[in-house]
Order: sequence, then structure tokens, then C-alpha cells
Amino acid sequence: MTAPRILLVEKDMARAATLAGLLDAHGYQSLGPVATCREALEAAEAHRPDLAVLDCVLEGACDGLDAATLLREGHDIPVILLGADGDASRLERARQAAVTCLLPNPPDSLGLVTAIEKALARSRLEAARKRLEARHRAIFAATPTALLLLAADGTVADANPAALALFGAGSQGLAGLPLAGLLAPGQGDAVEALLMAAARQETGRAGCLAARCDGPAFPVELTLVPGLGDDDPRRLLEARPAKLPGARPDQPETDLAAAPEGFFVVDAADRLRLVNTAAGQVFGLCQAPADGTPLAAVLPEELATALSRDAARVIAWNEAVRKEMTVSFGDVDKTLLVSLFPMGHDEASRLAGGLVTDITDRKLLESQLAHMAFHDPLTGLPNRSLCLDRIRQAIERSKRRDNYQYAVIFLDLDRFKVINDSLGHHMGDRLLEGVSRRLRECVRSLDTVARLGGDEFVVLLEETGSSREIARIVKRIRTTIGEIFELCGHDVHVTCSMGVVMSPCLYDKPEELLRNANIALHRAKAEGRNRFKVFNTRMLEDAIRLMDLESDLRLALKRGEFYLDYQPILALRDRRLTGFEALVRWQRPGKGVASPMEFIPVAEDTGLIVPLGAWVLEEACRTMAAWQAIFPEAHGMSMSVNLSAKQLAQPMLVEEVERILRATGLDPRSLKLEITETVIMDNPEVSILRLKRLKELGVRLSVDDFGTGYSSLSYLQRFPIDTLKVDRAFVSELEASENRKIVGAVVALAHSLGLDVVAEGVELEAQSDVLSAFACEAGQGFLFSRPVCREDAERMFGQGGCAGPTASPGQPPGD
Repeated sequence: MTAPRILLVEKDMARAATLAGLLDAHGYQSLGPVATCREALEAAEAHRPDLAVLDCVLEGACDGLDAATLLREGHDIPVILLGADGDASRLERARQAAVTCLLPNPPDSLGLVTAIEKALARSRLEAARKRLEARHRAIFAATPTALLLLAADGTVADANPAALALFGAGSQGLAGLPLAGLLAPGQGDAVEALLMAAARQETGRAGCLAARCDGPAFPVELTLVPGLGDDDPRRLLEARPAKLPGARPDQPETDLAAAPEGFFVVDAADRLRLVNTAAGQVFGLCQAPADGTPLAAVLPEELATALSRDAARVIAWNEAVRKEMTVSFGDVDKTLLVSLFPMGHDEASRLAGGLVTDITDRKLLESQLAHMAFHDPLTGLPNRSLCLDRIRQAIERSKRRDNYQYAVIFLDLDRFKVINDSLGHHMGDRLLEGVSRRLRECVRSLDTVARLGGDEFVVLLEETGSSREIARIVKRIRTTIGEIFELCGHDVHVTCSMGVVMSPCLYDKPEELLRNANIALHRAKAEGRNRFKVFNTRMLEDAIRLMDLESDLRLALKRGEFYLDYQPILALRDRRLTGFEALVRWQRPGKGVASPMEFIPVAEDTGLIVPLGAWVLEEACRTMAAWQAIFPEAHGMSMSVNLSAKQLAQPMLVEEVERILRATGLDPRSLKLEITETVIMDNPEVSILRLKRLKELGVRLSVDDFGTGYSSLSYLQRFPIDTLKVDRAFVSELEASENRKIVGAVVALAHSLGLDVVAEGVELEAQSDVLSAFACEAGQGFLFSRPVCREDAERMFGQGGCAGPTASPGQPPGD
């Protein structure tokens, strides 16, 4: 089944990329993003999306509300609007634009996916309704009997071709005429009788003279049916030319024999007086039964009994009956829509007329639409909407029953992306189907297994006896999922991580419970995958703290709350100052200086490390260029700046470094970029190409934390680097003979490759002496100086060494 296509209209490309990733992860096909109203309309015309997600603020003259109105009116595309912010005027414009849902920007992922599911389900049902309405419209137009629809005020709202021909209306139509306008003068009593009967919700009948628009008056029989449905106030008026003299008044007209709508007549003795061809096909009759054939003789017993009972009610009470029924015709079940209405001038001659329609296909379509709205198309499992509803029911039951216990398991496959990338998405889908089957086998029939999207599943365990039972089920799931999957000749091994929330717990919304289970899931993944964690409030506090930290980080970049400290790098032989390493610091308002160990990982995860790293690089280059302009001895020094994995992965990294060097005027040879061994080895071939381009600029390169990664000698020879930095973990344990041998080997290896060596974390004179004995060129650490501010660093120039404040050996490093 084709994934729903969702058009993203968002001027913030970073935010649009996040939304696109969220949609793709939940099985949708994202289109765009586009940033203007015009681009949104062009994309809607070209791709025909199923739904549009719009930012309220767009580029250009038109805003998101203008775009929503044009998409809705011009293309009938449902719209979810982001960032209305509670503004009264915007809310009113959103109501006028028929926006499906209003969400904040950026939206909560659960709220956005739920809104999308509801909007798509509503759109599918609306499309089905329009198709059904078009079919009814076609039947109305094709019926040879004159039929008119009257509005609530008694004026003509619509008329079929037969009615236009009967009243001689021609191309001008009858719309807007009052009922009296269809009749000859002096027919007010008939009009009043019909309208009064309709007001009593009764079927009204009257014989009167009608007026043709293009000719003389003629006798007509009018039947006014009071209402078409609960939500449709219109009335159906049937107009028939009066019968010829001598015709029996107790017999119905037979001009519906060729009508496409099934029509039949039943008398008070349960006999069929008329069955047209269409009704015979619905009833499964090979030929039309003779006039007066008993119902039970030609129809299934169940249908005959129901029609007999309903016809008796229609004849006795002079009121219409409308119902749906499912009847077995041999080995075929049909769902029929039957409408019975009274016919005849008086009680003695009254008959029951009937319209019958086979709505089996429509009911099947409605059932399929309902299933699609609440089930995952790939696995057939309940989707997010149905899952949330089941959890909501469990929460309500736990409030009513003291002994009711339940648990929610949020499950995610580990490294599923590797399978998709290596074997293809088709094999990934087969794996998801296999996982869904195994999950169902692990739980009871009263439990719920749902797929939220991507490789995320939720299991709702109901009527759980104890936490031990829940733990057994969780372990069974982990074991079962861990067994080999055979996929088209491939043996695939996959593991899963799970987050568990167990009752009793105080929740009002299922989204809160699912959020906490997801938090526990991510904690399990962070601790090594293929395990489960049970949620506790500390996890929520940590998640909120990280969210606040991320929000403050974004604001800090705009407000300029970051600054640099500089750690001196000295030649071990003569303690001469050879350069600095730039270390970023964050003065967090109201909370002091934040530890880099706290905010750097968050910046890495969110991608903020890219703009932050660019700022650090430019600020460090500007500082070194200023020093070289003031202090002559600074010309021979270097400024070391760390590059993160995301920075190294940027396609425009080399151009960005070149721009910064040109803007700051720094000699490229005075800049040393430090990349960790692990970062380089994530994608060594691409890293080598990018490092070579940086080397061509004249920049010097250093491998940071050497010895902690897994680079091979063959790769090390290919890296265009100048310096190896020995990790502080080896330097701090230099007294141990094993570490001493390792450090000696690293220094010797570097020298054999023509590289110089810098040792990190030098805190003791004994460590400095050993490193000097190994001919290690330089070192940095608290033995020489902790990281210092710019002013303290400037005081070091001219001293030939390091005059900064020192730290005790046990004090933790500042970088």
C-alpha cells in the first residue's frame, strides 16, 4: 500500500528536516519542504499530497493561513497548521480556512502523528461519503419518475430531468420556486395539507392540478416524504400524472419497472404486487414473480419475515420505515438498505411500496476504511490511534477497579537501519512482519500489540498479576525476538530494547504514559541495547533537564553566552610555550558555568555542534590572529581546535574553514584541527579525502585521544596528519609498566611516520620526565596550567613558559 504523502511547508529548513525525519520514521512519505505559499501550491498541483503540514509564518507576502485557505479551496487538501500561538485573529482565520488541527511549532511528535492519523482517516471517510453521494445523485437523476427535493422552507432545491420534463421547465430549471409555484391557481389547500403532514413527520399525499411552464395545467398526484435522514432537513416530492379514468386507484403506477433503483410493492396480505428488474436482481430472483406471489414463496425466510412485519407497520400506521439488514442468499451474504413507505388513497386500498439497494460493497468499504484508520497497513496491528485508545481504556479501568493492574512496553529494534540499508526496505518490511507475529505469540488474546511506525512497537498487558509476571513476559519477548529470522535465504539476527511502565501509576492521558515508556526505552538503549528498563520519575526529571538544556543551548547560540578558555601547550624539553588548545565554555544564566561534559553531548545529538563548532573555530582563529599582531613570539605558535564528527561530515567543511581563515586573516599554518581517532574511523575513506583537502589549505592536522580508537597502521599511514595526541588515560597511569610501554611505542610509531607527539593530561613531574625520556615533543595538563581566559593567556607571552595558575594533581581536567 502506498504511504500517505504529506507536504511540508516550513521556512526553517532545520525544523523541516526534523519533521521530515519524524514523518519518514512513522511510515509517511514527506514531500518538500517548501518555504512559500506559491511553492506550496505548485507542489500540491504536481504531487497531489494527502495532507499538508504548514508553518503559520512563511516567506513571501502570503502566510501559512493564506496557503491553508488556497490548499483547502483549490485542491481540497486537509491542513495541519503549526505555530498559531493562541492569537485570536489567527485562530479566527484558521477556523475560516477549515484547518484540520492547530499545533505548536515545533510540535510534540506524538501529538503530530495522532493529528495526522485523524486527519487522514477523516479525509478517507469524506471521500467515501462523496462517492456515495455521487452515486445517489446519479440514481436521482436517472429515475424516470418526477422527483423534486424541497428545502426546509418549502422551495425547490433540486429536480431530476423527469421532473423538469413533467413541469415543462426546460433549461431555466425549477430551483427556488415555492411548492405553490408548481401548481395551478386555487391549489392552496393541497399545498397546506402536504406541508402540514411533513411538519408532523408524516408522508403527505394530494391530488391536484399542476401548472406547466410551457402549457396548460394537468392533473397530478403528489407524495411528500418528510425527511431524507437525521441530518438532512430536505423533503422528497414525487409527482405523477393523474391516472386515466377507469384505472384502479388501489394499484400503483408501474413506470418504475425499468428504473435502476430496486422497487417493489407489498400488500396487507404479505403478497408481492410488483417487483421491478433491479429489485429482482437484489433479491436474487431469476425472473419477476407473478402478481400476488407470497413473500415467503420467493424470498429467504429471514427477509420475508422482516418485510412482512415492516409492511404491516407501514400499512397500519401510515409511516415510513427505513432499515439495513444482512441476509443470506444461499452461500452469499448481502447487506440491504430497505425503505418502505405507504401507498394508496385510503386505509382500505393502502399498500407498502419499497426501495431496496444492495449496499454490501459500501459496507465493506466502510469496514475497510475503519480498519485502515486504526490499523497499520504493513503488519495489520493496531496503529498509534487505536493503541492510545486501548491505553486510555486501561487507565479508566484502573481508576474504577482497585485490583486492576496493567503494563505498557515500548519496544524498538536495535540497529534496524543497518538491515534496511544492507538488505533493502523490502527485507526490512518482512522483518517487521515477522516481529509482529512473534510479539502476538508472546502475549495473551486480551493484550494489545500495536505498531507506532518504523521499528517501534507497543505492547499493552492487561490484568497482570504481579511485576514478576510482567518481567517474565518482557524476557520472553526479548528471547523470542533474538532468535534467527530467515528472510529470503538470509539469516537475520536482531535484538530489541524495551521501556516498561507498570501500574499502579497516576495518569490521566495515555500520551503521558507512552512518553514515559519511551523515556525508559531510550535509557535502555543508552545503557547498551538488548535490555529493558522500568520507568521511574528520575528518568522523567532527566529527560526534562535535557530538554531544558537543549532549549537553553539554542538560546545561548543566539545570545552569545559561549566563550573560550585556552589551555597552554608546552615543549617538554625546555617548557617553552608552543601553542594553545581552544576549549568552549558556557556561562549559563543563573546556573554558573556549565560543564562541557554536560552540554557537548547534547549539542552533538541535536546537531547544534555544527553552528557551535563554527563559532569556536572562528573565535579561536580571530584570537590567534590578534595575538600574532601584538606579540612577535606568537607567530611560531599554533591554535588547536577540536572538530566533531558532525562537523567532519559536513560537505562544506573545507569551504567553511577557508572562509574563516580569510575573514580572520590567520595564517593557515597557525591553525591545528584536532579530530579524534574514533571520528576518523567512522568513515575512513571519506575522512581521508576531506582531511587531504584541509591539508591543501595549509592547515595542520592532529589525531586526538590516540590509542582509544581502532585505527589500523595502514590507515594511519594514509592520514595526512602532523601530530598524534596521546590520550590522558595512558598518561595518568604512566607509572604502570604496561602503560609506559604503550606510550613509548606510540611515540616511537609517530616519530617513524614523521609525526610529532603531544601528551594530554600531564599532572606530575614524574610523568613529564618519562615523556621527555621518550622524546615526546610537547604536553599539556595541570602540571603546566589549567585552561585560562584570554587575558591570562596574553600575560604568558614574553615569559617563555607558562605562568598561569596550576591545579592539584587530583583536580579533574577542565576540557
